[in-house]
Formats: sequence, C-alpha cells, structure tokens
Amino acid sequence: MAIGSRFPQVLQAAADGLEWAWAELYQEYAPPLLRFLRGQGAADPEDLLGDCFVQIVTHLGDFAGDEAGFRSWTFTIARSRLVDSWRRAGRRPVTPVADPAQVGRPGQHHTEAADMQLLQAGDVAEILAVLTPDQRAVVSLRFVDRFSLSETAEILGRSEGSVKLLQHRAIRALRRALG
Repeated sequence: MAIGSRFPQVLQAAADGLEWAWAELYQEYAPPLLRFLRGQGAADPEDLLGDCFVQIVTHLGDFAGDEAGFRSWTFTIARSRLVDSWRRAGRRPVTPVADPAQVGRPGQHHTEAADMQLLQAGDVAEILAVLTPDQRAVVSLRFVDRFSLSETAEILGRSEGSVKLLQHRAIRALRRALG
C-alpha cells in the first residue's frame, strides 16, 4: 500500500516536524524495511530499523523526489546500515538451514513463479539462507518488496546487468535447493 497522491503533503509535514506525518511514514515504510533487514540476516533488525529512521529524519531535507524515489531511498539507507553493522561485527551474515533440500516438496518440478510463491509464502529467511548475501538482497528486493530492476540496482549500488546476473544465479540456486 502506498500513501499515494497525498505523499507530497505528508513528506512536507514530516519535514516540518509534524508527528502525524512521521507516524504515517513509519506505518508505511517500517514493515517492509524490517522484513528486508530480517531477510538479510541482520543480527538485530529492530535496532537497525531504528537507525534507519534516525538517518531518514536527519537527512529528510536532502531527499527530492516522488514516493517511488522515497521508497528506494529508504531501502538504500537500510542496506547501508546493514552493511555497516556487518563491518562493525567483522563478518557477513550466515543464516543456518538444517537441510535446504527439505524446503520444497521432493520430486516436484518448480517453475520460477512457483519458486517465488514458495518464497513469499514460506519462511523467507530459512529459504534464502542458501544464497549469498548479495543474491539474498536481490531476491528480497525484487520479489518480496517488488522493486523494479533499476530501483534494485540503485539501492544496491550496482549496474542493472549485475542485478540481472545475481537474480539469475539466485533463482538457479533456489531451484537446486528446492529440488
């Protein structure tokens, strides 16, 4: 759900410090940002979400654009905070999976659409654990949060070709893991 035609007024009200506007922005953007951070294996996704909103509040005056651009901007901030947390911890996230082959039903042929339905319906963090962090980010942004190819590339600071390749490799890895 998007704020829609009221977005410019809500954004201006937030810039003016009005509490109702910040509450509306938080209600709209916190759930998908938190889902993204959890899906990426953040050690403390709620804490990172707080860091994201501190940066959003601090730098709101730097933002210029429409609602789609704001959405991309918030995810770029989330990705940046996530990478910073990995650097502070001195590692990249690893989400354990008991047996990735057990995630899908044995012997069932999966199409890309069926694989993506499983991702949306199942335990995303567990299924995505078979992927590299970059592949996980692409799958999460493209299929869970429904960003376009160009938006995903912008959020991750990569070229569209690189995102396409990561997506292809991720889907191939998921097909292997799902049987």
